[in-house]
Amino acid sequence: MKNNIQKQPIYSKLAELYDHIMSDVDYAYWAEYIDDLLHQHHPAPTTITELSCGTASLTLELSKLGDYTLQACDASQDMVRVGRKKLTALASPISCFQASFNNLMAIRDQDALISVFDSINYLLQPGEIEHFFHEAAKCLTVNGLLIFDFSTPKNSIEAVQHLNEIEGDYHDLRYYRTSSFDPKQNIHTNSFEIIDRKLSDNQTWIEVHQQRAYELDQIKKLLNKSPLKPLAFYDAFSFNEARSTSTRITVVARCQNP
Repeated sequence: MKNNIQKQPIYSKLAELYDHIMSDVDYAYWAEYIDDLLHQHHPAPTTITELSCGTASLTLELSKLGDYTLQACDASQDMVRVGRKKLTALASPISCFQASFNNLMAIRDQDALISVFDSINYLLQPGEIEHFFHEAAKCLTVNGLLIFDFSTPKNSIEAVQHLNEIEGDYHDLRYYRTSSFDPKQNIHTNSFEIIDRKLSDNQTWIEVHQQRAYELDQIKKLLNKSPLKPLAFYDAFSFNEARSTSTRITVVARCQNP
């Protein structure tokens, strides 16, 4: 019997698999790094929102560190649904809601906004990143921080073979991932084929994820046109200054004119 194939928005069906696929990510370590950044660049960070939170694993780990007032949001309602289950089960529940980079009207008066795992690489045009920086500034208190990371073309070149042709199983779901990188356009494409074997017609979902890899100088120029003042560009999970050869860069910027 032929599979019933449907193309889906990104992070819809994949939301059911996301934590399984990302099981090797050390979110506790990542949270400790973010915690260090917060205290190094802000005198007393309290109100914090994680943007593009996925299934809220980082927010969950941050809730174990410091006396933070946290909330989390993501553009995908399916990812929010998974994240909300984690955060509302806590002794002190944390809000998890839908919001995208281009519309953050529901978020205000935050000491820090956090976005990790190269989520801004999903903004395919520089103008979209520029708009996001302006949106972020509206959400922050004076001297509030935007902390985000992004991946560079070097990261895609090094990782694409490792990410290509991965398959696995999770409960009744079978998945297959392919990965490719276009160095001329700096576009990294990850395609997921997900089959639900408990359905009689072997329902198959296809999700195609595209991200643009950005150079360090590109992000610097965009920040310099925003209401945010760049404070630091770090190489990966360190406090070493990022270079043009860095694969992942973590940025700390401060709001001056919300």
